Amino acid sequence: MNATKKIISLKENHLFAKAYRKGRCYSGRNVAVYVLENRGGEQTLLGITVSKSRGGAVARNRAKRVIREAYRTFHPFIKKGSIIVIVARQPCVEAHVAVVTSELGDLLEKANLLL
Repeated sequence: MNATKKIISLKENHLFAKAYRKGRCYSGRNVAVYVLENRGGEQTLLGITVSKSRGGAVARNRAKRVIREAYRTFHPFIKKGSIIVIVARQPCVEAHVAVVTSELGDLLEKANLLL
């Protein structure tokens, strides 16, 4: 469990669509987590999305930074071989990092992704 291992981003649109279509959804107040098994590799891929309806660019980027920081605490403990898409909901834009971290931990535990 190397804590300094880099988080690999999900960049291809077809993988986001596949996670939405075929993946399991775990929803909370601040974020929704879509999880799909990554059959093509043993790496865990992370995608973060924030809709334009959540606010301007500053608000959306802040939400992404908060989610990324919350995920970073759990990254060393996540099972390998998954596609994870985290979607920001409206309260996430103003939420504190500790609140999002707590909720994300609960959702990852519910998704059975933590070691």
